[in-house]
Amino acid sequence: MREALRSWRFARGLKACAAKGDPLLAHYAQADWPGADTPIGDASLLALDFELDGLAGNAHVLQAGWLTFDARGIDLGTARSFDVKSVRRLDDDAVAVHGIGEQRARAGDSLGNVVGELVGALAGRVMVAHGASIEREVIVRVTRVHFGIALPVRSICTLALERRLNPNLAGSGAYRLAATRARYGLPAYSQHDALSDALAAGELLLAQLSRMPTDTRLGRLEAL
Repeated sequence: MREALRSWRFARGLKACAAKGDPLLAHYAQADWPGADTPIGDASLLALDFELDGLAGNAHVLQAGWLTFDARGIDLGTARSFDVKSVRRLDDDAVAVHGIGEQRARAGDSLGNVVGELVGALAGRVMVAHGASIEREVIVRVTRVHFGIALPVRSICTLALERRLNPNLAGSGAYRLAATRARYGLPAYSQHDALSDALAAGELLLAQLSRMPTDTRLGRLEAL
């Protein structure tokens, strides 16, 4: 029932995109989307990360990074990284984390251009992120502003998957991206760079899939 409801909502969102009259949204709606029963090995994926100016619901997007991949490996040639233009005063605590100061933010790409690039890259692909609800919420917010409609997004959350694969781990940081990667013997990357974190999440999913049956269906992972 839950899977059917999720599929119905996504299909309804695609119909709304097609009816909007925007060529980019029409391309998104008409993409070759995999079914929930598709083996994960046959699904097209996109690892994504945003760096934000704080944790508030209206936090500004300061950086976006993504790359496409599938269960056979990651295509580094598809990697894209954007600083997003901002002219407002940034949160000092957030700047200390991601290192994107006001001068750098003022020189970034417009959010509209970045959103357009992302929508094109996401067409027909399932988004992958560690804590994917944040990326989904940002996509909904920025596409509603730029297109007047919330883009429907399918996603796999490596954080939720790890909680299923290795439940009840002790320690508040046990499920953080770096700690989770370390359990699979993956190398440490510098954190709080959007493209680096996207790559880290994509590699993590591949490692997690190596511990799962090869016939695992896409819908099982989306349901987490």
